[in-house]
Amino acid sequence: MAKSSVTGGAETRAALKALRSALAGPLNTASKRACEPMLDEAKARLAANGSRKSGRLYKILIIKRNGKRSRPLTPVYEIGPDGSDPAYREAHLVELGTAPHWQPKKKRMHPGAAAKPFLRPAFDAEKETAVKVFADTIGPAIEAQAARLARRAAKKGKS
Repeated sequence: MAKSSVTGGAETRAALKALRSALAGPLNTASKRACEPMLDEAKARLAANGSRKSGRLYKILIIKRNGKRSRPLTPVYEIGPDGSDPAYREAHLVELGTAPHWQPKKKRMHPGAAAKPFLRPAFDAEKETAVKVFADTIGPAIEAQAARLARRAAKKGKS
């Protein structure tokens, strides 16, 4: 009866562990790049629906990393106002609209405002594009990192 054995398990494990830690940067880059079409679409919709009178909300829409929900290998990015301008408080009012309400400082009734969604429709319109951009970005990045690690391991083996 022939005996067989498998070798290289420890090396493979070490290589996969090194690859795992090397992917944090490419995952962040791919995730952020995947959000760019949604941001562009949200800004286009904001301008198209007449909500760009002052341009303040338009200017502060950004892609930002959610530090509380993100992990090195599971980055979470959000599209929204950056909070640098008080206009960030208006984003949800534009998106969802408002009901008529009393304004105590002005001592008058506000008639309300119709919803002019720009974020959700941008997500719906660009979600397939985002997946494609992510895949097109992360694939080559993983291959490049794996090749870099292989070169490093080969160099270390020659020493």
